[in-house]
Amino acid sequence: MSKFIGRRVNLGIGKEETRGLGVDATLTVPKVNITVDDKANKARSGEGLGSISGNGSQAIVTGRFSEGNLEAEINADSFGLIMLALMGAESVTTVLDAKKHTYTLSESNQHQSLSLHVDDPIGDTQFKMSMIDTLEIDVSPDEIAKFSIGFKCKKGNDGTFTPSYAADYKFVGRELVFKVAADTASLAAATAISVKSLKLTINKNTDYDWVCGTLEPEDILNKQFTAQIAITLNYEDRTWRDYMTGASIKACSIQLKNMRQTIGTNNPTVYFEFPTVDFSEWESQRGNDEVAGQTINLTALWDIATSKLFSDCYVINNKDAY
Repeated sequence: MSKFIGRRVNLGIGKEETRGLGVDATLTVPKVNITVDDKANKARSGEGLGSISGNGSQAIVTGRFSEGNLEAEINADSFGLIMLALMGAESVTTVLDAKKHTYTLSESNQHQSLSLHVDDPIGDTQFKMSMIDTLEIDVSPDEIAKFSIGFKCKKGNDGTFTPSYAADYKFVGRELVFKVAADTASLAAATAISVKSLKLTINKNTDYDWVCGTLEPEDILNKQFTAQIAITLNYEDRTWRDYMTGASIKACSIQLKNMRQTIGTNNPTVYFEFPTVDFSEWESQRGNDEVAGQTINLTALWDIATSKLFSDCYVINNKDAY
């Protein structure tokens, strides 16, 4: 028996070329926390056996699967593969000596699957057909930008994984540029909003595709795709309240750009741009001894003019391909 702390656990990810056909890890992802565990569905007999006991006499396994969560800091090179699994499609170009991975939302219910590899002192486990269910990005001024992911996977199997960490590019909250404008063409010239915190939440509503004849799901499907932004900022005027109470529709962008490091003559960047957002759930904070603040949610809407949810979405890093 071996006791250990979580810092000794390693996580690897690999892009599956065939859904559910496990692959070796191509990236080792530094993590804050990883919990991916096997689960089981069971059917319990409901027969009466001459007793008032109501739990029956048998519990039969009807399904095996895995679920879990990853918490980590955003690293440009490894985050690019996460984005591919999130969005479903990418194209890669060279821009100023760096690689620009541009992501588009694939109109498919079978987005890119991953193989997860978890290595700890007890042994190595591979989780095939790992699908992203949710992604949250959290940004605040004095911290490294973080993300958390909810996964759904097939049940774990024994695997072999040798972690190999590489230098990567991180982002801090003070490198955030958040903009809101009348339309996407106006975003470049718009003034950055002074936000105190930002959270981007994307939900893919994944679901297991259960069929007869097997204990494992035949597939794991992504369903409706939603994106929402929550921001906190000082309460200096009623602009955001009026956006919420009115029928305001705007465009917005989220940029994390590492100006401390370069890739050739470019900088590591994570960028999301939404052509159409509306505003909801505005609230003010007026504590006696605190600077008055406000929070508001922005929900990404389908832009009919361009037939897009994202008008642009990319990661600039040092990876040629995944």
